[in-house]
Amino acid sequence: MKLRVVTGLLMGTMMSVIMSGFITLVNTGWDGDFMLRWLRAWAVAWVIAVPLAVMVGPIARKMAERLVKP
Repeated sequence: MKLRVVTGLLMGTMMSVIMSGFITLVNTGWDGDFMLRWLRAWAVAWVIAVPLAVMVGPIARKMAERLVKP
């Protein structure tokens, strides 16, 4: 259980940082306020991404295991 939570925390954090950064850049462009907008977007995304990663991660892993079975 601890591994599942830590993995979800890391995966959710990394994905939310990357995705919110790219989406913020595409939608609003690069200017002096970019970092502030990115941090706000990341805060919202992180709250959603981490619990989802913890809950959906094991399901995705099982699906992947079935897909790659010979």
